[in-house]
Amino acid sequence: MKAAGLLARIAYTAVALPLGGAAGFYTCMQVLPEFTVSHPHIDPHMDGSGIFRIAICVGAAVAFSAGLFALTLPWIRHRKRPGRALRIGLSCALVVLASVGIADEGFGLIFDVVIAAWLTYTMAFTFVRYGVIDRARRKHPSAQDY
Repeated sequence: MKAAGLLARIAYTAVALPLGGAAGFYTCMQVLPEFTVSHPHIDPHMDGSGIFRIAICVGAAVAFSAGLFALTLPWIRHRKRPGRALRIGLSCALVVLASVGIADEGFGLIFDVVIAAWLTYTMAFTFVRYGVIDRARRKHPSAQDY
């Protein structure tokens, strides 16, 4: 199996998802209580369940990013993969749907802009730029190619 093959990248992703999720969750669980104490204007009435829900969301976001980065490894492949316009369209649709969902939940504009910027950068750097599926390449060109 090649290091750049699709099965290898799926294996990288299977490892990166739980590691990224755990890293984001536990980091947030350690940092957020101290952060809310030092900055009481954020939410002075935040209880343990609020911190837990935020940590779950941060863990999911870090797992998603780590999974996309792992799925598109290694980054030495050709950048302009076929189907780039379709990948751009799918990425734009995902960013708009996520932004509408965040706005529907009643979060502030700055939170919506930060999440949309993070998602746009992640999708553009991984899925759009490098693609996921490799096309079969011929090692020896046939006589018809000349």
